[in-house]
Amino acid sequence: MAGLEVLLSIRGRNSDIVLSWATIGPASTLIGGCPLKVNLVYDVKSFVLENGNVLDKLRIAAAGYEIPEETTRELIAIVRAIMNEDGGVPFDVKPGSPSSAKTTAEILTLLVQLGWDVGNLVDRMVRFLVSRQKNDGGFAETMNLNSYIEDKFGATEGREWYPVGKSITWLTGKALEALCLAKYEDEERLRRARDFLLYNQYEDGHWPDYVGHAESDPLGTGNILPALRAVGVSEDNEVYVNGRAALFQHLKHSIESGFTFDMVDLAAVVPPKTDLEREIVVQGIELIVRTQRSDGGWCVVGSKKSNPDLSAQLALVVKRCAETV
Repeated sequence: MAGLEVLLSIRGRNSDIVLSWATIGPASTLIGGCPLKVNLVYDVKSFVLENGNVLDKLRIAAAGYEIPEETTRELIAIVRAIMNEDGGVPFDVKPGSPSSAKTTAEILTLLVQLGWDVGNLVDRMVRFLVSRQKNDGGFAETMNLNSYIEDKFGATEGREWYPVGKSITWLTGKALEALCLAKYEDEERLRRARDFLLYNQYEDGHWPDYVGHAESDPLGTGNILPALRAVGVSEDNEVYVNGRAALFQHLKHSIESGFTFDMVDLAAVVPPKTDLEREIVVQGIELIVRTQRSDGGWCVVGSKKSNPDLSAQLALVVKRCAETV
């Protein structure tokens, strides 16, 4: 059977990206399993290691970039040094800030996936995350983070998708996935978090940022689907199927609009199950490759400066998608 040509990188009229094609296949093996080699043209590893924080650098390590052993030890030492007494990681990874369930869940997930020897860090983070679970099963940030979130994201926009003191759907997804990966054993707590997500999906397939919020938020769905898989929800479950279909539709629209930022959620829908899904994932990777800047990074909407947080996330997305497309 003939192989299938796939785009590895692109040369645009106004870019320095190289156009090359490779044949992999056979085509019948591509849906949900054949790895795709994607070569980013510019050096994202150096950009993130020079400009990013410890979370960004952990993402680069998780993306498969070779990290010197000395750097690995330094990253573990930084996490240990900045960790608060309650076992949480400071908001925005800034020493002295209150602990954040979001930041802690993200770093915990990466440390477990990397499999590094980090001593008691995992256990401490797990205990902190569990303390942030609400009676309804969801996870929340504490009230003392209000001003920190407002300073970073703005008074209006920050309150819409990232409130404090109430259970947040996408945050519950991050925390639930982290706890599952860390092999947390309290099934009752995991089940409550699972049910909080299963019962709060909106009709469009997405979730509101918090219970009672009028609008659903497609950007939260990419944090929830991996959590549902991690906790053992079947991929045939109606909630999962509808969420995945809704996210694919959102990603398709974002690709057509050139919204590279939204591609951080590509990894939540792989491996693709149909040719159409595979086409969307490949187009998403192409968009990421095409919009990389010459300094190795990517910039957020409205900025002309490369952002290490977004850059590390996209590098990790490319790696995970390429493994399964």
